[in-house]
Amino acid sequence: MSDSAQTVSVTMLSVTSSIGIFTSLLPPISEVRKTVAGSSDHRSTVEDVRMGELAAGALAIAIGITASSLSGSPLPGMASVVAAIGIIALYESILRATPVEKKTATK
Repeated sequence: MSDSAQTVSVTMLSVTSSIGIFTSLLPPISEVRKTVAGSSDHRSTVEDVRMGELAAGALAIAIGITASSLSGSPLPGMASVVAAIGIIALYESILRATPVEKKTATK
């Protein structure tokens, strides 16, 4: 296998592994949206999602660094970082854009 093909293979492996980690550690986006919008205790859900983002992001970057050191190319590491930033940005936009129902006391 040529060096460029090996680099592409390792890069794709690190990106798909990063996506898999986020899928494993974070709930589905639709569930986050529904929970945050319909829950009176949405702060707990937001904190859980952010804790998952932190853990998954760290693992994704670790996989990218490991893949980069094994392949001798910085591309797998950069691709893992870009994938992690993209997924975290997606979850954060959902957390910020989802309207939180304001509970008003109607007594």
